[in-house]
Amino acid sequence: MTVRYDEHQVLPSARAILGRTLDACQSLRLPNGLIAHVIVEPGQVLNQSAQDRVYDLLVPVTSSSFGADMTPYWAQRSKEGYLDRLAEFVVVCDVGGMMVGWTGYHLLSYDGFAIRYLDSTGIVPRFQSGGTMRELMQRWIMPPENGKAAPASPAYLTARSESPIFYKLMRKLLPGHLYPNPSSPTPPQVVAVARHLARWLGQADLLDEAALTIRGAYDALDQLYGELPTCGDRELDQMFGSQLGPLDAFLLVGQTH
Repeated sequence: MTVRYDEHQVLPSARAILGRTLDACQSLRLPNGLIAHVIVEPGQVLNQSAQDRVYDLLVPVTSSSFGADMTPYWAQRSKEGYLDRLAEFVVVCDVGGMMVGWTGYHLLSYDGFAIRYLDSTGIVPRFQSGGTMRELMQRWIMPPENGKAAPASPAYLTARSESPIFYKLMRKLLPGHLYPNPSSPTPPQVVAVARHLARWLGQADLLDEAALTIRGAYDALDQLYGELPTCGDRELDQMFGSQLGPLDAFLLVGQTH
């Protein structure tokens, strides 16, 4: 089912959704007059009513971003405690305070390395290709612990995605290779990171390690995208188009330091 989301529809403002929590958020000004509000440990600061309002608002915003009905996706994610588990949740708003984008991440520590897992990211079509998410990632998501000294052990930026557009965004953020890579074999340490991440996601049995792919990653959906996105990079579009089924996803892994 493809959802036609009217971007001029009047949706609740971030303040109507978050209430006084918004006053305690750190805010960042982004391109195109957008503002990002950062909620640290949303599971601790948002009560259940506020979380329910956030999930309700995420449905139309994400449906617009992905071109498919995301109602079952967020029904499943709310049951899993998406907001409860995040280290930070970022709400992107336009000049009128309407939510037009979002992202969030988890911090996972293991013996010998750490993982920063980007968990669901998007922005409505009229602000896509404007550099908004790239700037947000560079200024807030990427700096180790948001400006603190980098830890001594290796750290990895990761995501689960079926979008070559998002792949290109992640690749621009990293100092080295992003895997899977269409022209480079995957190093053993990257496979080990993917294995740990798949176990944390509860999808270890679905992981195709050789391809860094979760087969059937979205069992609550008929499809994630109304139409599989392309990025204009022939090599990347071929990799995504030929290796992923409608509900498959790559585990994207790149070392940050």
